[in-house]
Amino acid sequence: MAVAGVDRFVLLLRGINVSGHRHVPMADLRRVLTYLGLSDVQTYIQSGNAVFSSDRGETELLPLIFTALDAEFGFPIALTLRTAAEWQAISSPYPAGKHTHVAFLSHTLEPERVAALQAQDFAPDLWTLIGRDLHLHYPNGTQAARLTHALIERRLNASATVRNWQTVNALTALIE
Repeated sequence: MAVAGVDRFVLLLRGINVSGHRHVPMADLRRVLTYLGLSDVQTYIQSGNAVFSSDRGETELLPLIFTALDAEFGFPIALTLRTAAEWQAISSPYPAGKHTHVAFLSHTLEPERVAALQAQDFAPDLWTLIGRDLHLHYPNGTQAARLTHALIERRLNASATVRNWQTVNALTALIE
């Protein structure tokens, strides 16, 4: 049941729990988010995916969460936050499959950055910009991708965290 003035959010943490580095237990993440006054906190797998409800907006939440996580875990964590409406726009119109991923970008892109990326040929990889995020289709899998995570960040001058379509769908189910 929706509560007036309260929105659901999806929070993505970048670069945690990779090869034993930058360890963030999901139970601790849930505890910190709950301590901040966020409600209905849930996490999905160990790669830093959380959903929660709040009456605060993105501009207030991001620095609040960033500071709390830095204090708790002792290192800065790049965060991406999307409202339920933004998330549903990401997850609903795009054909999906096991070779589909989404690169969640840190900010809205400058038109000239998008144009420069459009001018390049990454075949057979395909991409579509929806809102602040790139939908990626890697028909030969991520290992053979020409449009890599590092290239996306460098060419677009934006931090990105990438999730596969299975994770996008799982988080969609949690926010509904």
